[in-house]
Amino acid sequence: MKESKEKKYFELVNNIKILTEGEDDVISVMSTISCEVFQTFDHFNWVGFYRAVGNDKLKVGPYQGGHGCLVIDYGRGVCGRCARERAVQIENDVTKLPYHIACSSDTRSEIVLPVIKNGELLAVFDIDSTEPGVFDEVDVRWLAEIAGLI
Repeated sequence: MKESKEKKYFELVNNIKILTEGEDDVISVMSTISCEVFQTFDHFNWVGFYRAVGNDKLKVGPYQGGHGCLVIDYGRGVCGRCARERAVQIENDVTKLPYHIACSSDTRSEIVLPVIKNGELLAVFDIDSTEPGVFDEVDVRWLAEIAGLI
């Protein structure tokens, strides 16, 4: 399983690099990343970004999957916690989290990574899965590399 996941991520990163080479529009890059990550893993049911817009608020950005929250305060949910702490959040059983914002009843686990540029929080990169317990350090390493392409 790990080797297969590693191989998928390796190919995914190379594809994203090819597709976004020379692109300097952040929204275009986020859109491409969301699409490519969503299409690569069958058990991901939401992949996208919540952009930092000031006043401790995140607004939904480019994403793939069902609807997302339009606005998330830094004090709410896993994405808000990621933005507030500027640290990766892995929740492998969201049904046990009283503060989880459930946009889809199918979501069982979630990983959220901060996207920081020049010391400023640009966005959070949010991935939801229909399977519990799927996120680990392999995901953190590769998704951080992908977020760094922005």
